[in-house]
Amino acid sequence: SDVTQSGYLTKLSLFEQFAADLHFPLDSGENIDMAMVNYLDQIFLDGADMDDATRLYTAWCWRNPSFGRNGHIRLSRVSRALQGWKKLSPTTTRAPIPWIFAALIASQMVLASDLVGALALITMFLCYLRPGEAMRLKEADLVRPTPQCSFWAINLHPSSRGESSKLLLSDES
Repeated sequence: SDVTQSGYLTKLSLFEQFAADLHFPLDSGENIDMAMVNYLDQIFLDGADMDDATRLYTAWCWRNPSFGRNGHIRLSRVSRALQGWKKLSPTTTRAPIPWIFAALIASQMVLASDLVGALALITMFLCYLRPGEAMRLKEADLVRPTPQCSFWAINLHPSSRGESSKLLLSDES
């Protein structure tokens, strides 16, 4: 999108200005790797989020396809720096949309005759489910109230079906 491209160009411009100011040549993979690691060190010390670092790397690979996962030039020091950054400063999660907006979206889905989609959206919102988790739910995953527990529950990733979460957990409720 235009917004993403604009953000990439801004990140690249800041990095290239940094490299120019410190006389880092950007004429080879090794020099680019060195310059970008120094830039990442600087923005880390300035308190930037890891998202800023990964977006710079993504922007570089977007503009220079010979770098990155499918390219033939590797920025190995940059990759290690990003791994270290992740260990020192885990990424932050986004706040969920407010309930009122989820309810408004669901009400529009009902008006468009998508009752199942609306129920799925509300279930995902209330139970904090990923879309794939919600789509895999079966009637058997609903746990009826018991004398010890007066409310309904959902059994996620039932071991009886051989399912597990991203963290390899089963039978979560």
